[in-house]
Amino acid sequence: MNRRHFMGITAGGILTVKQAHASGTDAPAAPSSSASFPSPFASRRARHGGLDIRVDSPRVLMRGPMFPNLARFRDGSLILFAQAVEEGGPLAAIRSEDNGVTWRGHPAGVDGLGLNTFQPSDGPAVSIHYDTRPMEGSPGLRTTRRWESDDGWHTLRGPLEDGTLELPPDHFKTEEKHWFHGNTLELPDGRLLAALQGTHQPWVFRTFLAESSDRGKTWRFVSHIASLDTLDDPEGATTKGWSLWGPCEPNIVHLGDGKLVCVARLVNDDKEPLMAAPKAAYHDLSHAIPGTGIHPGTLPADAFYEPGSPSAPLVISFSKDSGAAWSRPRPMQQARGCFPRMAFDGKVLALTYGGLAYPRWGNCISFSTDGGNSWTEEINFAPFFTTGYTDIVALGPGKFLAVFDSTPPQPWTNHAAHWVGAVDIGIT
Repeated sequence: MNRRHFMGITAGGILTVKQAHASGTDAPAAPSSSASFPSPFASRRARHGGLDIRVDSPRVLMRGPMFPNLARFRDGSLILFAQAVEEGGPLAAIRSEDNGVTWRGHPAGVDGLGLNTFQPSDGPAVSIHYDTRPMEGSPGLRTTRRWESDDGWHTLRGPLEDGTLELPPDHFKTEEKHWFHGNTLELPDGRLLAALQGTHQPWVFRTFLAESSDRGKTWRFVSHIASLDTLDDPEGATTKGWSLWGPCEPNIVHLGDGKLVCVARLVNDDKEPLMAAPKAAYHDLSHAIPGTGIHPGTLPADAFYEPGSPSAPLVISFSKDSGAAWSRPRPMQQARGCFPRMAFDGKVLALTYGGLAYPRWGNCISFSTDGGNSWTEEINFAPFFTTGYTDIVALGPGKFLAVFDSTPPQPWTNHAAHWVGAVDIGIT
């Protein structure tokens, strides 16, 4: 998927960047105290929700790429994929066999995004291309692409073009986009579940669930998860002036006994984002940027912007029956921005997300000990300008590895300055 195309499609909005510069907007400026912008490289400890949390200092893993995502194989090895050099271009990859302590270069072997790369408990590792295409003469049937590996991603078969996704034609329009833009997990009975997103109005997204019983070759629709029409938001937390894509970039996790949690993004901050009023001077450029560094680069170079109003909230949904039915999605209290990703260590559920405001800045983690019903206070583990795309894996009880990127704000053309980092996070 070309993320610039995805992020650049117009949608309804309230306030343009130029209007924001001219008026200062009604959106309050972010606090300018140093407490609001912690040191990017400081390790820290905190106690939230009865958990002792240790966040180690971030370390740089890749220079140049952005939009990172992780895959873990049965032998414990990790692959980190990222968009190499240019957005929408080829993937770069690195590999670790020691839980992310050391890394080496590794052929990505796939194109697309690498989002749905996984290894079931039995059989080959699989990577599913995000895109699907309608099959001519077969309403509701779409073709997929995938790669397979029998040796933990050292050698690959593919791309294999014999896969299909079956969607009810009365629910899904052939001409719309339907993407594997979430993640894939395995249930105890061996079935695979994938969280997908698709458009059901022109560039308005919703999320849904599909399942496979043949290791990712064929998929069929299971249930709708979330749409703008189904939001449970009586207080209007999702209607604070941001343009919305609708629920997209979904991430699902299985907590056991058929209990699933899904978290999704709403915000379209490429269309008329809310911004803080510009300043004529700055204190620290780690959290301020001149107008020429903000997409599309037409604001004054002598006006400096810090992150503005909080981004639109993420939304969360629950299933008690392995995804057959879902609760109405509701906005989360703190979590906001882009690309939520979760990991479960058997007791504690961890959630990462980024792009806390505009310009996109900061990447946070929060924890839940009650299956996602309540969450600890967030910790900004990577306070950098960013695409907002993070990922996280559980390495063992109370041990997590989170990845993120540090990028100049959109349009992300200064690739020499980009880097992908990792942070070790422990809880007791």
